[in-house]
Amino acid sequence: MTLTYQYNTGEDNMEFLVMMKLSDEGIGETAEENRNILERLVIPSMERLKEMESEGIVRGGFFGGQRSAAFIFTVSSGEELDEILTGLPLSAIFGIESIPVESISEAIERDRKVLEDLSNIQ
Repeated sequence: MTLTYQYNTGEDNMEFLVMMKLSDEGIGETAEENRNILERLVIPSMERLKEMESEGIVRGGFFGGQRSAAFIFTVSSGEELDEILTGLPLSAIFGIESIPVESISEAIERDRKVLEDLSNIQ
């Protein structure tokens, strides 16, 4: 399942932290099933991620010795991210969650506005 929470920075591109964790469906019961999962789902997805990395769309990677990963995607919208993630074959066997990343400058601006609003309440 892909969950996307969109935060619009007002800029052309947005960044999302994408966390992936292998589900039980991604673990075969036999060597043949695992070979099939790797050939059909995992390796083609990793190859596509590598292409997107060279295009500047994604950075990050898989955690060593674990069945999970973290990436930062730079895309124009949450919808674009959803299209990318659902287009990866591994989306059938990985739980995926995405969270918008707010820049430090945006966080400062937001918090200054909150402070200003709070000052006006007295």
